[in-house]
Amino acid sequence: MRRANFGMIDPAGVDNPGILDALERHRDFHFRRVVSRRVTGEKSALKFIDEVGFCTGFTAGMGVPCLREAIAGTREPALPEHIQHDYAIGMTWRIKDALPQRRAVYYGKVIARRPSFIAREMLGAFLKLRVEPGGYRKLYERGGLSHCGKLVMDTLSRRGAAETRVLKLSSGYAQPSRRAVFDRAMAELQEKFLALKVDERADPFSYVWDTMGHRWPDAIAEARTLTRMQAAYAIVARYFETAAFGSERAIARILGIDPALVEAAARRLEREGTIARGVRIDGPPGPVSMLSKFAP
Repeated sequence: MRRANFGMIDPAGVDNPGILDALERHRDFHFRRVVSRRVTGEKSALKFIDEVGFCTGFTAGMGVPCLREAIAGTREPALPEHIQHDYAIGMTWRIKDALPQRRAVYYGKVIARRPSFIAREMLGAFLKLRVEPGGYRKLYERGGLSHCGKLVMDTLSRRGAAETRVLKLSSGYAQPSRRAVFDRAMAELQEKFLALKVDERADPFSYVWDTMGHRWPDAIAEARTLTRMQAAYAIVARYFETAAFGSERAIARILGIDPALVEAAARRLEREGTIARGVRIDGPPGPVSMLSKFAP
């Protein structure tokens, strides 16, 4: 990534629609929202995820790359009435099974609680910032994990990978009336990087789940070698490299990172001349941080 130092930016900022256009063109290129760079298959999808570091699977327009958008090769493609006939959705659906199954990428509801991909290179940094120390039992004792989530983790930790129906039965949430509670618990376990889907069974159809400890021990070991500041810097730097600009509060919220860590990482990037902070441009409602080469 090129770096330029434009010095301090006037907090009052400027209104310049040309800057926003340039920033969006940067996103078009790196998010592959152009036909000439669109993702065309599993191999190019893996290359895309490795390049951007992390992305949503299906949801565009959140300020981070989106695989469905990259496959369509256009900004925020509309959802068709019959999604089963949509080319980009169909390919995303196949890739979200194929790549994670061979541990080429991580997949789960981890960016803004939406189905998302994380490159292997970036997974350790996310684990460092998102996994509570002390394990899921300590998290449960502190009130940070639901009772259903704790019971599911008990089963997965004891027996290893298990199908959804097994987890429902073992946790006591097999009744249809308790499905919503169980579904929330599974989303919670993914958001907290405790459990993840590792396979699908066809007859009858069922997801297979496992713990992060069983599935990604190498990424967990890598996370232990990082400080929280190192992890935050790696993620925030990659965000600006690909997304070019954004509100630091929004970045923290979408990526599930402590806002203080995002601010500290942004300050370091500012000192290095990579980004300018507190810039006002036409479009976003408040000040944003952006790559210095775009700053007025």
